[in-house]
Amino acid sequence: MYKPINRLKSIIKKSPLSPLAKKIYRNFSPHGKNELYDRQIVEVMRRCLKNDSVCVDIGAHTGTILKHMIDLAPNATHFAFEPIPHLANFLQTNFPQTRVYELALSDESKEVEFNLVTNDPAYSGLRKRNFLPEDAKIEKILVRTEKLDNIIPSNVSISFIKIDVEGAEYLAFQGGIETLKRNRPTIVFESGKKSAPYYNVTPEKIFNFLKNECELQVSTMKRWLENKHSFSKEEFCLSFNKTKDFVFMAYS
Repeated sequence: MYKPINRLKSIIKKSPLSPLAKKIYRNFSPHGKNELYDRQIVEVMRRCLKNDSVCVDIGAHTGTILKHMIDLAPNATHFAFEPIPHLANFLQTNFPQTRVYELALSDESKEVEFNLVTNDPAYSGLRKRNFLPEDAKIEKILVRTEKLDNIIPSNVSISFIKIDVEGAEYLAFQGGIETLKRNRPTIVFESGKKSAPYYNVTPEKIFNFLKNECELQVSTMKRWLENKHSFSKEEFCLSFNKTKDFVFMAYS
């Protein structure tokens, strides 16, 4: 016999509401939201990149977005950063045309402890967070951190940066301030009220850094793709704190 929730799902699937229900699920479930963001990132890159546009993938993981960078800008040499050893090795093997670095980007150069979630590496990060899956298996490993400014040559023009580092995005920003100020690239970055507090970061700090230090506008990909105006500081903080958005965009 069906449980009530399963019976409700069965009824909705057979009703005229089914297409709408599927759309809502895709947009608001964590898995569906990530898929939506990935599609938006690809569309943003499609509109921004030229054949020779150089991209940077920070937190490249298995290269899902990196592959699109290469496809859309095949004449450029891209940069990818991934601190998890077996993933960095995978990227080096499968994307030989990319400069892959087994590093975590931060605001200083040193060796640090890293929380590797062995059964779900996407949750791994420099800080341990309390909202990990209940069955998360954490292994402490040592990784090197480095500043983006120490990696990207000053004569290389950067067009696009993707950052997905589970809360450490502000550290990556700070370590790349000269690169960001010099190039003013389009940046798509994951950030939200769940992870940022573990790094003592507020939305105000993120907005002020991008707007005042780097002279970039801040919005969401959806708003940018729809040609809507960029966020004010108040609008960004509201979206950061009060909505389900956790991927944002900065652009010149």
